[in-house]
Amino acid sequence: MKSYLSILSYFFAINQFALCQDLSGTWRWAEEKDNLFEIFLEKTDPDQKLNYDFLGTHCGVYYNGERIDCMLEDFSIFLDRHCQNIFSGKITSAYSHSDFEIRLTYLVDGQKILWEVTKKGDGQFYFPVKEVLKQN
Repeated sequence: MKSYLSILSYFFAINQFALCQDLSGTWRWAEEKDNLFEIFLEKTDPDQKLNYDFLGTHCGVYYNGERIDCMLEDFSIFLDRHCQNIFSGKITSAYSHSDFEIRLTYLVDGQKILWEVTKKGDGQFYFPVKEVLKQN
């Protein structure tokens, strides 16, 4: 009986892992020509024992380039995977140097994610509060 439960647990764990999406890559949202937002996400190496499943950078350009919120040299996005296609974490605005809580939901109808700011930080920021991003 113990071996049956062990095997069942093993297959359940594999199945749960398979349901989780890999968000690695570049994701983009653009509104007309005035505003655009792009993120780059990479999966962390489990051997490094980091506190996050994904790290990333971002760049938001608003008002035809008059407002820029980009952090491309250091990680600004920190995400944990919650399976069922849901990821949550934080983004640090390069404009205000404030942290904002975010949630990303992988949409099963294609290479898209729903980007949501769930809790705003202090100061101004130039990235969307809620939009659908497409993978490039």
